[in-house]
Amino acid sequence: MLKFFSRVGVLSGLLQSAVIHAFVAKENVYQNYIVARVENNIITKQQLENQWAFAQREKIVDPQAENEQKTKILNAMVEKKIIAKEFERMKGQLPENYIQKKYDSIQKKHFEGDALQFAEALHRQGQTKLSYKTYLREEAIVECMYERNVIRPNTVSPLEIQTYYDAHRPQLVQGKRFDVDQITVPKDAVETISAIKICLEKGAPYEESRRQLSQIPGINVSRMDDLSETDILPAIAEKITEMTENSFADTPVSCGDRMVFLGLRAVKNAHTPTLSEARERIESTLLDEKYQSLRQRWIDGLKKKSYYVIL
Repeated sequence: MLKFFSRVGVLSGLLQSAVIHAFVAKENVYQNYIVARVENNIITKQQLENQWAFAQREKIVDPQAENEQKTKILNAMVEKKIIAKEFERMKGQLPENYIQKKYDSIQKKHFEGDALQFAEALHRQGQTKLSYKTYLREEAIVECMYERNVIRPNTVSPLEIQTYYDAHRPQLVQGKRFDVDQITVPKDAVETISAIKICLEKGAPYEESRRQLSQIPGINVSRMDDLSETDILPAIAEKITEMTENSFADTPVSCGDRMVFLGLRAVKNAHTPTLSEARERIESTLLDEKYQSLRQRWIDGLKKKSYYVIL
């Protein structure tokens, strides 16, 4: 009997040791995937990777500077958590059902109200319905807090505008710009695509072709003015360079699951704008710079009284 109990005791000890080891190992793995702690919240490596992937898809980061860009993204995530915590301290509240209404609006606008399609799109981005609603809530809180705590400047002096113009004249040079009409249809809309091609084959004058196209059921001719080459997709920019003014392209451009028919109304050649021409653009830039500076000053003040650490 003694031997039996002894063996049980050894087995029990081994099991206990294994459980402790598994717990420590699990804790280590969990800790390894935390990239920042903000107050009582954490930011995981997976969350950071999701934001990085999103930024790449939206082409708002340089993939060649991954580490630097990820640091900026992580800092922005930390700042949002700090702002959300301040909102909580202030006992702030969003309007009732605001997040659900925002979620439903996105689902209706981008997924034609199809909940399954929306859920699948979120899954491809490494998100769930709950995590996306958390993201929407955080975005709404940040916007609300900036509106409440940072006064947006509305004046810029003539001297500031002149000084900026003199210092940045080379950067103000405008490249070629285009006035474009665009028709986007799903690739599987065979009848609609055929109707568009038949209309274009008639070779009517530009405005008459535009009028006839707009009468095709389900067609929306979008007018876009003053587009630069950087404003448009490379495939569309390449197509535009092959076109002449006041003409529609005979063949569409393939963009994912869509076909894009293009009309080129006008081309404006590159030139250096005068101070008068650039004034509105400079004023907008300076006002934004001032606002961003005020935002950063406010968030820096919040950081001083917040607990956060980037691992």
